[in-house]
Order: sequence, then C-alpha cells, then structure tokens
Amino acid sequence: MNKLHPLSLTIAALWFSTAAIFVSQLPWLILAFLLCAIFRGLLTGFNFQHWWKQVRKMIPLFLAVLVIQLLFTKKGELLWGKSWYAIYSVGLHRGIAVSLRLLILFFSAQILLILNYEDFDIAFSALHLPEEFAFMIFYTIHIIPSASEHIQHSLQLVKFRGINMRKLSLKSQLTIYRDISLSVLANVLSHSEIEAIALDLRGFRSAGKHTHLLQKKFSLNDLILYLFITVVTLLYLFSIFT
Repeated sequence: MNKLHPLSLTIAALWFSTAAIFVSQLPWLILAFLLCAIFRGLLTGFNFQHWWKQVRKMIPLFLAVLVIQLLFTKKGELLWGKSWYAIYSVGLHRGIAVSLRLLILFFSAQILLILNYEDFDIAFSALHLPEEFAFMIFYTIHIIPSASEHIQHSLQLVKFRGINMRKLSLKSQLTIYRDISLSVLANVLSHSEIEAIALDLRGFRSAGKHTHLLQKKFSLNDLILYLFITVVTLLYLFSIFT
C-alpha cells in the first residue's frame, strides 16, 4: 500500500471523508469505517494500542453526542425507559452514526498526515494544478497536529515544575492557558516565516515552467484502488435509488 501514488492516497482520504458526511444508512457507515480502518492499517500498520491511545481521547465526545441524541430524539421504536429518559431507536441510530462519522474523519485525516509536501506537490502536479494548492492543503493539515504537540509539551513542562492544574483557581488556569496559547501562536508565526523563506529560495510561484525532482508513476495498485472505489460507490448509489 505504501507504493500507492500520493494522488491515490489523497483521493482515498477524500472518498472516506465524503462518505462520512453524506452517507446516512448505518450499515454503509459501518462499512465505510471498517474500510477506512483497514486502509489506514495497510498504510501505517495495525498498531491497535496506538489507535486506542488516539481514540480514547475522543470517548467523552462520543458519549456526549450519544447522550444528547438519546435524550432529545423521541422518534422511532421505544427501546427502554419512559417519559423524558426514554430511549428510542432513531436516537440510538443517530448517536452511533455521528460517532462513526467522527471516527472516519479522524482516520481520513491520519491518512493525509503521512504525506509530506513533496507528496502533495506530486499529487497536484498530476492534475496540473498550481503548486499553491499543494502548499495550502499541506500546511493546513499539518499545522493543527503541530500546535497540539506544542500544547502537550507546554503542559508537560508545567507538570514537571510541580504545578497541579486541578488545584489552581480558575483565574490561574486561564492565565497559564493564555501564556501557552501565545507561545503556540508565536511558534506558528515563526515557523510560517521560516517556511516562507524556504519557499522563496526554491522559487515558489516564480515564472516559467517548473520541474520536479521527485516524481512517481501510477501503478497497478492505484488502478485496483480506483476500481474498488468506483464499484463500492456504484453499489451504494444503486442501494439508495432502488
């Protein structure tokens, strides 16, 4: 799977993301999640312990979404309870569906994160699109994980200094988070300036025809992936229109 063309990886991630947004049937959402998880596993390895560490942070969000849907959606078949705490089938369906959508989007983002700038440049040059698209998408995708790592590092430093955030007053906590946010913002601006200088040195947006040092051709694996995406998409469209 690592032999796939960068454009194929980008299309696969967009296909999974599109399925997460527009597919409404729960069985198809489950299938999309399983396919996305398998695809990510084939790319980066089936490290379930690492996956659990990532998904574990999202469990409170999943539970909150599920509780909201169960309490405020009073449609479908009554499954349990009565009055305001009654659980209906539609609410349970929607809660599970939203959680699956979030997981698919998260795994799709993880697929894109394995691509570097050269990969995005190769992918968009295959479509004859300007290199500005490659830079904007690459920078947008990678800036959030970079900022998150900086925040985690700063919180770890606060912990090493013997400061227990839970024991501080709300005002003190806000002050620490404000300082960390300013530090992250300063780091992002500094990194952006370095990236801009590097792009200027490489002749970014300069006139004339551009050449690419790194090039990659499409392979049989790419063709198989496109055929698979096409077949699954047609099957889904056939299921909803018949």
